[in-house]
Amino acid sequence: MANWYGSSLSNYFRVKDRDAFLRWADARGLGVFTTERDTESFAIHGGTSEDGSWPSYDMENDTDIDLSAELAQHLVTGQIAVLMEVGAEKLRYLTGAAFAVNSKGRVVDVTLSDIYRKAARLFRIPEVEITRAEY
Repeated sequence: MANWYGSSLSNYFRVKDRDAFLRWADARGLGVFTTERDTESFAIHGGTSEDGSWPSYDMENDTDIDLSAELAQHLVTGQIAVLMEVGAEKLRYLTGAAFAVNSKGRVVDVTLSDIYRKAARLFRIPEVEITRAEY
């Protein structure tokens, strides 16, 4: 049995309180990027995650993590954070997902597997007639 390994990365966005944001990111095991050109904008990545994914469960408190809701609390009004995650279990399953969240906590998401539904609708065939890109 193979393990899933991935990579996760966001765009750059501005936060309300730099120190509070950095404490939150550290507590969630996230890596943080900034640029010399704009030290007030940040990007995050999977950081200490063993498999490269975004954190989704807090083992210490035995609770699910709502990463988008937590991140939204840090965003400056009008900022949009886009978080992407791609990975694979060898070549058996290729996965990819992205979500965007604004400072109000509104979220939109998309996955690579959405292509099957979209193709079925566009080409007017039943989705079950499209074979999956997996073995």
